[in-house]
Amino acid sequence: MAQSRRTSSYTDLLIILGRMPWWINLAIALVSWILLHEYSASSISTFSEHRAGGVLTAPLFRHLAMYAQYLLPLGFLCAAAVAALNRLALRRQSRLFLMQDPAALLSAMGWPAFVQLLEQTYKHKGYRVLGSSLADGDGSCDLLLQRSGERYLVYCRHWRASRLGVAPLREFFTRIVAEGAAGGFVIITGEFCAEARAFAAERQLELVDGARLQRWILAGRRFI
Repeated sequence: MAQSRRTSSYTDLLIILGRMPWWINLAIALVSWILLHEYSASSISTFSEHRAGGVLTAPLFRHLAMYAQYLLPLGFLCAAAVAALNRLALRRQSRLFLMQDPAALLSAMGWPAFVQLLEQTYKHKGYRVLGSSLADGDGSCDLLLQRSGERYLVYCRHWRASRLGVAPLREFFTRIVAEGAAGGFVIITGEFCAEARAFAAERQLELVDGARLQRWILAGRRFI
């Protein structure tokens, strides 16, 4: 049982490291090798009894460092390889995903893929994605963006609506004013009624309908 827990912890750690950018793992591997190599090659006289636990234990620490200087960097190199493979797999999945017909793709798109589409699009538009305030499984989400020091809200709570009226826009605009945001985006896969478009035109609201989302999908193919 104890062995199983240790194996599980090691696997979890490798997964966490694999989610980090590959170059970070590579940098940590290099730094850890340099530090451990210098320590293992140092003489006893360079460490006082207080710092190294005494002259009798210092050789033991250096002996352990002789092995750790190879094992620890090797672990981070493995994590870097996992991270690089994960990134390549994600890019391949994204490429296959976006090669489909935009209309059919948008119709079959699930919530996680929809959020990923929004985040990638706004990043390429120069926004910084700060996160979501209401991200959950049913798709009720408001993304928070920032650009040039100003915040913007993205309202996609009714993203599956085939047609959206003005009432949700009034509610969203009240929130924009309350939070002091510079503006907001309302996103659905359908279309907006004429009253909603008139309401948005007079305020800091930008409407994104299904047709525009399809153009975003087409434009996103240039970045994969």
